[in-house]
Amino acid sequence: MRKLREQALKLMTTLSRFKPRLVGSVWRGIIKPRSDIDIEVDYTDPEPIKKTLQESGYKIKGEEAIEVPEPLRQGSLWRIKVETEDGEAEIILKEHKWYLNPPRCDIFGDTKKGLNQVELRRVLEEEPDKLFIPEEPGDGDR
Repeated sequence: MRKLREQALKLMTTLSRFKPRLVGSVWRGIIKPRSDIDIEVDYTDPEPIKKTLQESGYKIKGEEAIEVPEPLRQGSLWRIKVETEDGEAEIILKEHKWYLNPPRCDIFGDTKKGLNQVELRRVLEEEPDKLFIPEEPGDGDR
């Protein structure tokens, strides 16, 4: 888990001007052998993000517009997949209002707020294997 979180922090540092936050299984700490890194950004144009990734040495494996109706797409506009040291990461471009107000998790009932760079760095320094799972459904927001 620590290694994936370190790779996520490296990728988030590359994308810092796009306000990245780590979400998904690497944020939660419920990693499976094929888990990837999921990062959301508060940005709508994929071109500057792709350029930043490529200039930093990341290989883009694929990209696609997310074309499902709301509320299913939860503000997600575009998905960019990149190769990481041990697998891959998905960068999800979000509409600003959805980025600011992430939806509730269908599984745990808490807000899927994830971690920004400062929070992830602190977790890596203090509790690299920390789980972000509420004790009771809906408790994660307290």
